[in-house]
Formats: sequence, structure tokens, C-alpha cells
Amino acid sequence: MGKQFLEIVEKEKVEEIAAALSAKLARQTEKEKVGIDEALGRIASTDIFSVLNIPPFDRATMDGYAVVAADTFYADENNPASLIIKGYAPAGELPSQEVESGYCLGISTGAPIPKGANAVVKIENTFLDDAEIKKVKIYKPVAPNENIMLAGTDIKRGERIVKKGTTLTPRETGVLAACGLNEVSVLKRPKVAIISTGNEILVPGEDLEPGKIYDVNAPALSDSVRDCGCLPLALGIARDNVNEILGSVKEALKRDVDVIIASGGTSAGVGDLLPNVIEELGEIIVHGVDIKPGKPLIFGLIRGKPVFGLPGNPTSALITFNLFAAPLLRTIAGIRSLEEGERRSAKAAIRIFSERGRNEYVLVNLVQENDELLAYPILSGSGAITTLSKADGYLYMAKGKEIIEEGEMVDVKLLTNRYQHKNQ
Repeated sequence: MGKQFLEIVEKEKVEEIAAALSAKLARQTEKEKVGIDEALGRIASTDIFSVLNIPPFDRATMDGYAVVAADTFYADENNPASLIIKGYAPAGELPSQEVESGYCLGISTGAPIPKGANAVVKIENTFLDDAEIKKVKIYKPVAPNENIMLAGTDIKRGERIVKKGTTLTPRETGVLAACGLNEVSVLKRPKVAIISTGNEILVPGEDLEPGKIYDVNAPALSDSVRDCGCLPLALGIARDNVNEILGSVKEALKRDVDVIIASGGTSAGVGDLLPNVIEELGEIIVHGVDIKPGKPLIFGLIRGKPVFGLPGNPTSALITFNLFAAPLLRTIAGIRSLEEGERRSAKAAIRIFSERGRNEYVLVNLVQENDELLAYPILSGSGAITTLSKADGYLYMAKGKEIIEEGEMVDVKLLTNRYQHKNQ
């Protein structure tokens, strides 16, 4: 017989061990500089400060005329102010003329304010009186600084524009560009090796042979790794052979990955060889966790690098990844916490049962009906591939909670943070 589980550990203990290790590893995450055109989704490794005032000059916020505000104070429909137009100030050029009392300068949105002017009259409040002598009538007064954005009113020189640890979105990259920055210091994305094990699995696209199935875990786990801000490195399929699995793990170490994730080969059967490989190269910290599905989870260390052995069952693999691997990956990638949108409160659509004496995760499908979000348990079993495609998330039933009654409110952890309510 194969080696039995070392010890069935409570999930909270596994979470505690993984959190302590991830906090230590996070301090070792390296930095790199990338262009802002490659910075989307990256994590700022330091506070970033503006070296400029934004805008860097007083600029017009409207098309119209740059004026001395006092020249317009008593203007109205019946008694418009009349000013001589000295010229025109387009955006992108410094005005060559100054504005004195009795004169104005045509100006476009974004153009620098000419010397002497302290306000801009909107073109809608004017009428070109005499094109030949270039006079304009102004029908509405403006106050000093009206329709002008003063230098530094948006961003001041030395102001922090991005906080350390921020996930860069188009908002941040736009601000960086406005401040003249073309690159930014970010955390390096941790590299994660993905290894599938088993004699029965094939790479999608290969001819399906009798008794074989396609590898679901490698693409699903690779995408899950990307969702955690890391870079997946797919190392293919290792057959149920100690040398093949050992070779794949050594290849991961040679590629200097930060984390190794293998699926399959974690149970206590004769054909499950991953525990032997981990023990040969490092140590097993956890082998067996008190949850369903996902009991055969392995968590170990090889040369200081975390190694996760996930069950081969696709649903079990994804749940154990989300519970134990994903928090560690997010932490070392610099993502501080989960998005609030990753949970939904829903009402149980039918009675939901759990196995007596087990902590169980129940996959559910969320359906919007009228004003209620309903959670339907997926009963096809954790071994069915369609279980994954139908599931929007899962709910937790702790030991002693063997029944959730129909209509009872439940907390659903989403499998991704891109879930949208579906009308069915």
C-alpha cells in the first residue's frame, strides 16, 4: 500500500502556515522598471511623486477670449463691453502678445493664458462686432480666474500621485503620463510552475486515445495564477513515474520559479508519487486537510520555495487553489487584499446538504430572479467537468452545519471577480 496521509490538518491551520510563509516571501519580492505602456495591472513598488505642476501653466478651460476681468464687470445684454481683439492664442503655443485693458486675445481650450489677462470669456457669451477692426462684444461679466485652470491646481510638484502597493489601472497610467513619466518601478511578477501529473491525461489538441482524458488543470490553474498577479510557467504533463515527476520539479527549480503547483498524484494510492518527490527534494509541511473536496492537499517546501500538490480532480484543484495557493500568490505579488466584489450574499434556492462531520465547500450557480439572487447547488459531483463551467462560486458549510434550509441567506465566494448577475 502507498503511504497514508501524514496528518489531517484543520484548514485554519493550513491558512495560518501559508500566511506566515507568504509574509516572509513578500519581503523578498524584487522590483523592476517597465514602460507605462506595459504597466497596466502591475503593482507599484514605491510611492511615486510628481516632478511637475499639472497643469504646468495657467490654461484656458473654454474657447473664447482672454481678457482683463475688470473690463467686463458691468457687461450685460443691454450694455455689452466692447474690446479690441489683438490676436489669437492656439493650444500648444505660448502667446506672443500681452493683454491690456480694453483689449483681448482670442484663445482656445488648453492654451496658455497670455500675460496681462486674468479671465476667459466663453465664446457663447460674445458677438463679433466688427470683423474689419476686430472688435468683440461681451454680454456677460467674468470674475478673476474664471474659466482658467491655474498651474498646479490639478497636481502640485512633489505631490504623491501613486501610493506604494497600488494596482495600476488606466487612471494611474494616465496620471503618470500627464506628469511626463514614461516608466514606473513595479514589483516583479512571481513565476509559478504548473505541472500536471497522471498517465490518463493528454494535452488538448492531441488525438484522444481510449482511456485518456484531456488536461483541464493546466489551463485552469494557469489562468488562476494570472488572476493573482503572477506569471504561470506550464511545464507540461509528467506521467505517474517518479523520475518524470522528479524531472519536472527539477526543471521548475532550474527555471528559478518562485512557487511550484502540481496537480494529481496527491492521494494515498500506489500511483500517487508526488509526496515521495517532495520529500526527496525538500519537506512536506501538510499532507491532508479537513475539507471536502480537497482533502489530499499537499503543502511543502523545496529550497525555500512553496510547493502545492493539488488533487487531480479539476473542481477539487480549483477550490484548494483558491483557498490556499491564491492568498499566498496575491501576497507575494503585492496584492494586499481580495476585491470586495469577490463575494455575494444570496438566498439558498433549495435545501443544501453536507456530509456529517466534514467541512465542505459546495459549488453553486447564481441566478438573478426578480430582486433576489438565488444560489443553486451543483449536484453533478466534483469529478464532472461541467461542474466547473456551471459554478459561479462556492459556499462553506462548517462541521455541524449539515443542512442549509431553502430561503436561508448564504455567503458565496466567487470563483472569479468578473461575475455578473445573470438573468435566466
